[in-house]
Amino acid sequence: MLYTLTPLRREMSERLQERLMTTSFRSLATALLCASLTAVLLAQAPALNVKMGLWEITTTAKVGGQPPAIDTSKMTPERKAQMEAAMQKMMGDRSSVAKTCVTREKFEKSNFLGSNDDPGCKRTITTNTATALDGTEVCTGERARTMHMHIEALSSTSWKGTTNITTTRNGRTTTVDGTLTAKWLGADCGDQK
Repeated sequence: MLYTLTPLRREMSERLQERLMTTSFRSLATALLCASLTAVLLAQAPALNVKMGLWEITTTAKVGGQPPAIDTSKMTPERKAQMEAAMQKMMGDRSSVAKTCVTREKFEKSNFLGSNDDPGCKRTITTNTATALDGTEVCTGERARTMHMHIEALSSTSWKGTTNITTTRNGRTTTVDGTLTAKWLGADCGDQK
């Protein structure tokens, strides 16, 4: 039996795809900032003077530049316009709050900016002191990007940071500028990983 979409179902399916794409991109931008922040915080045995335990990290990101390119050549003009509008909605300000458990083991053994399996990426830590951590990642090739990160330990129970990410794919450049603040919630992480 051949399954065809009625116009109402097709419209509902397209709306769902649009929502998923918008939500996915927002989540990706926020996750990228959180992951890069956590990776830097937990990177190459940082010298930052911060307590181990449960941390709450607030991330604010501004996504700018051009949205990622999507092949709209097979879409109707109406659907193409809807898709382009959805892509534009992905741009702008985003924020999130996440909790993470920082253990001594994670703090000492993690690599700067996550795994280093991409031979096209070069990572550099320029400052690693009790009060500041600065790093850069530059990747070339199909997934060209540059990330700069600065973290400042205000005390052993709070820190703040900035991140700037520029990604170029298919001739389109997207930027993510983020600010991060973190506060220590306690030594016990409970069920938080």
